Amino acid sequence: MLSKTRIKVISFDMDGTLVPTDFVDAVWLEGIPSLYAKKHKISFEKAYEIVIRAYNEVGEHRIEWYYLDYWLKKFDLKITKKELFNMYKNKVKIYKDAEHVIKFLSNRYTLIVSSNAEKDFIWFQLKPLLPYFHHVFSATSDFKEVKKSQEFYGKICELLKVAPEEIVHIGDHPVFDYLNPRKIGINAFLLNRNQHKIGLKVNSLKNLKEILDLLNF
Repeated sequence: MLSKTRIKVISFDMDGTLVPTDFVDAVWLEGIPSLYAKKHKISFEKAYEIVIRAYNEVGEHRIEWYYLDYWLKKFDLKITKKELFNMYKNKVKIYKDAEHVIKFLSNRYTLIVSSNAEKDFIWFQLKPLLPYFHHVFSATSDFKEVKKSQEFYGKICELLKVAPEEIVHIGDHPVFDYLNPRKIGINAFLLNRNQHKIGLKVNSLKNLKEILDLLNF
């Protein structure tokens, strides 16, 4: 059980936690290749091969990998980020439990988003929920970090002027949402919606509503 009076901030990852990955997958794995195919008059399959190879050559250890504008320029695709997002706006979905929990907790705690996603992706997908969040932090946009490191969480604590023990963080990645925040003292919980086997002993949640029980609501 968490101490309701001790906790001041509740932090949420985005992809896989508040929203499914359908939209982000569509933008990167369908949108970019289909635009490339159209530009070069080749099949989608061939374009997909070329685009994925280019993604892999840059690699997720480099900050450019995360920036959509970088790829639009690299492939010389005459489309804006907003136009590309709007092509797949029907893929944006917020988990039902996320909506319920966010609205319930918003009057009781400072709510933040702590995501690896580029900020424009966060704003576009979380539009209906943004009024409930006090801050949105992006590792790639705000701190130019390629992953949510211990330093990332430490900077958030500094900016919010809270101790790590006063934060709860919930996300679906065992390292970046669980181990890293826990190492600096944050109360981290791993969201395991599909109940996958995890190779380490963790404080896990099946859904976001379980955090309400842990906070004794």
